[in-house]
Amino acid sequence: MARVLLVSQPTDGGVFRHVCDLAEGLPAHGFDVALAAPPLTVPAPADTVMALPLVRAPSPGADARALAGLVRAVRAYRPDIVHAHSSKAGAVARLARAFVPGTPVVYTPHGYAHAGYFESRAQRQAYALAERALTPFASRIVCVCDAERRLALGLGAGHRARLVYNGIDVPAEAPVHPAVAALRERGPVIATVTLLRPGKGIETLLDAMPAVLAAHPGAQLVIAGGGVDRERLEERARARGVAEAVHFLGFVPETTGVVGAADVFVSSSWAESFPYVVLEAMALGRPIVATRVGGIAEAVQDGDSGVLVAPRDSAALARALGGLLSESAAADVMGARARSRVTAQFTRERMLEGIAGVFRQLLS
Repeated sequence: MARVLLVSQPTDGGVFRHVCDLAEGLPAHGFDVALAAPPLTVPAPADTVMALPLVRAPSPGADARALAGLVRAVRAYRPDIVHAHSSKAGAVARLARAFVPGTPVVYTPHGYAHAGYFESRAQRQAYALAERALTPFASRIVCVCDAERRLALGLGAGHRARLVYNGIDVPAEAPVHPAVAALRERGPVIATVTLLRPGKGIETLLDAMPAVLAAHPGAQLVIAGGGVDRERLEERARARGVAEAVHFLGFVPETTGVVGAADVFVSSSWAESFPYVVLEAMALGRPIVATRVGGIAEAVQDGDSGVLVAPRDSAALARALGGLLSESAAADVMGARARSRVTAQFTRERMLEGIAGVFRQLLS
C-alpha cells in the first residue's frame, strides 16, 4: 500500500480530530499511515508516531528543529505523500520539499491563519504573505469548505486546490451530562462547545445573555471547553450580571452528552473554517444558532436547518436564541432538517473517500 505521513501541529481540537479520523480510516482505503506531531497526551491514532517540536507561535529555533526533524522522518519512513495539517505544520512540510523534493506535499489549512482572529492587522498581513510565498510548494491544497478553497485560489493555488468537507459518524445518543441534567430542571439550556481562546466569540455570547434572560428568565448557558481565557470570561459574565445562569464546565472528554441534551446549540465564533462541533450538533438534531463565518453557512442553511447571524452582533445573537427558545416546534423541525443534512452530505466515510481520491489522483 502507498504510505502517507500525516503531520499535525495541534494535538487537540478539530484539527487533530480530523488527523485521527484519517489515521484510523485511510488504511481501509489502501494507505498505510504514520503520524509526525508534538508529544501526544492521548493514545496514538497510528502505529508509527514520530515526535516533532512543532509549536503554534512563530519560533525560529523550534521551527528549524521541526524542519530538520521532519526531513529526517521523511527520509526514514519514505512516504509516498506527506499530508500536513494547520498553518505551522503546513509551513514546515512545504519548506521540507527543498530537502526531499521527490515527495509530494498535501496541505490542509483548517482555516487559513490570516483569515482567523488577530488583534493586529500587521500580523494578519504577515501570515498572508507567508502563505502566498509557500503556496507553490504544495502539490495539492485540500480545503475543508468552499470558503477555504476560495482563499486558496486567492493565494494562487489554481488547479491544485481541492474541496473535501469535514465529515462525522452520526453519533449515537449519549447519556445526558449530569451538569446539564441538573440545569434542565431550572429552564431551557443553551450549550456551546469551544476552546476558550481569542476569536471564539464567547464575549459576544455573554453580552447577549442579559437580553436572552429578560425574555426567558430560567434559561441556562453551558460552556464546555477549557482554555486561557476562562478567568477573563468568567469575570465578563459577572460584569454582565449573568454569572448565575452561565456555567463553565471546563474540558469535557465526550461532548455529545452536553450538546444532545441542549435545547439550542450556539456557535458564536468570530472566525472559523468548518467546525466539527457544528456538524455534531446537526447530527444530534439540535436547533442551531451560529455566526456566518468561514464555511458554516455551507452546513447550516439559514432559516432551514438553523439560524445564522453576523459575528460580534450580540443583539442579533440574543434575538436568534430567544426566537428558537420561544418557538420550540419550529426549532425541532430545524433540528430534524439539520440531522438529515449531515447524514446526506457530511459523513466521515464521504470525507475519507474524498481524501483518498485526492491521494490516488496525485500518485497517478
